[in-house]
Order: sequence, then structure tokens, then C-alpha cells
Amino acid sequence: MKKKIILSILTTITVMTGVLGSAYAAGVIKLNVNGSNLQTEVAPKVVNNRVMVPISFVSKALGASVSWNGKTQTVSINTIGIPNENVWDEGMDKLGSFHLASINNTVQVFLTGIDTGDVDLLEKSTIGLDLDRLKQEHNSMGPTMLSTKILDMKTYKKDVDGLPMEYLVRVGIQSHFGQDDLKVDYWDLTVRLAPLIVNGNSMSTEGKMEFVVIKREVVKSNPVDVHRVFPGYTLGSSK
Repeated sequence: MKKKIILSILTTITVMTGVLGSAYAAGVIKLNVNGSNLQTEVAPKVVNNRVMVPISFVSKALGASVSWNGKTQTVSINTIGIPNENVWDEGMDKLGSFHLASINNTVQVFLTGIDTGDVDLLEKSTIGLDLDRLKQEHNSMGPTMLSTKILDMKTYKKDVDGLPMEYLVRVGIQSHFGQDDLKVDYWDLTVRLAPLIVNGNSMSTEGKMEFVVIKREVVKSNPVDVHRVFPGYTLGSSK
């Protein structure tokens, strides 16, 4: 008979209880994960004034897989994609969704240019970088970036009026150089608005994207045993 293991863990989630004391008295604690109420087979409970929740349900709701090894008495939780990082803890809500989308587009075009060795993509997404050197990072066997993700961002430099002029963007990259050479790279990209060139009665960026990358710094590179790119695709094997 398969043994079902229910585990609980103290975790930081939104506890929707109204007035906390009355909720405890009524024995009702609701879990809200990323804006959605989570229904669990085992109800959350308070133990020594701490809210305990089922780890399996919460982990899966956050996109992770959970497995139990009865022989080693081990619970394994494996996340999907690139681990999140809160590097600078700066609120960027004032950036605006259109600018954020433009920065994201620039980052993706820049990374694709490096991964494919496409100079045209690098030309339109950068200013002042050595494009010949960047395109040489392309693997002759083909693309190696399985997935990329903006992890954090901060204001890097302001103009004379105090308006943000440059941003520092931390990017995570799942990459591979064969089944046994897997890693997650972390880069800091400095991006800024592309300069507008006056041409008669009009202004344009002359083929550049709205934001351009002006500097790249390789922060770290972490070797990993396995890439879980999305729930249906895993590269490598856990040791």
C-alpha cells in the first residue's frame, strides 16, 4: 500500500483571514498564492502561533515538483526555470509598463543576437559595445540559451532633471553545451534610452530599439545537474 506523506512547512504566503484572531477562533485559514485561493486536502493550521501549510500543495502551486523517497526519508522540491533573485529591492512601479516592455524586448533581442551570432540584432539593441567580440560567443553548433529571464532591475543613473536615464538589469540564462555541461549564467546589463537623432522636422533612433544595451557584466555562472525549463521538458539528470 502506497504511503501518503503529508508535510507542512512555515512559508511566506498571503494568509487571508480577515481579523487574524477571529479567524483562528473559527479555525478557517485561507491560502492565497499569486492571487488565487488554494484548496488543500489538509487544512492549514496554527501551531505555537505559527501558520503551518502543506508544502506539497503550495510548492506545486508555485510551479515546483515535489517527490518523496521513502528509502532515504527525503522530500525533494525542484523548481521550474530560473530561480528568482531579489538583488536590489528597488520598487520599479514608476517605470511604466510600456518602458518595461521595451526594456524586455531589448534584452531578448540582445541575448538572441549573442546566442545566434546575428550582428544585425546586436546592432539594433546596443550602442558602444564590441559586436565582433559578442558574436564570437555564439556556439557554432547552434543556440545554447534554453531560457532567459529578467530577475531584477534598478535605476542606475539619472539625468540632470532627476529622471531615470539608465537602468541596471539582472538577467538569468539557462544554457547548455551538451548534456553534461549545464549552467545558469547571471548577467548585469546596463540599458538606456537610445538617443534621438534630428533629421529635418522629425526625430528617430535611426534603426536602434527604444532602449539599448550599453554595458554587459558577467556576474556569475552556476553549474547545475539538471535544467527544468518547463514542466514538460527536463535536460540532464539529478545526481
